[in-house]
Amino acid sequence: MSKSWWLEDAQVLVAEHPETFAKPSKEAIEPLQKGSKAKLIFAANQVDSKNSHRELLWVEILMVQGDKLLGQLEDDPKLIADLKRGELIEFEECHIAESDYVDLFNSTIKV
Repeated sequence: MSKSWWLEDAQVLVAEHPETFAKPSKEAIEPLQKGSKAKLIFAANQVDSKNSHRELLWVEILMVQGDKLLGQLEDDPKLIADLKRGELIEFEECHIAESDYVDLFNSTIKV
């Protein structure tokens, strides 16, 4: 059975729609490790013209092996029926649209 969704390449979306999408820098993605969280862009195969076909959802990273990451879905999808909270998701750095990493040295927030 094929999935009704795929992961969008965040780098491609930023290039196509720079005013709508952003992507964390390589420096913000490199420190991600087991227990970190990353937001991925899930796209639905079936497009409802009344709604967006993309959904941004958080995953908790369980494993990092080079360029490949494995995470567990932390959110309840609203658009994609066959995707559930707790599902294991394989992804790569190019799929990461946001992360929970905060660079305290370059942040405007002072601690």
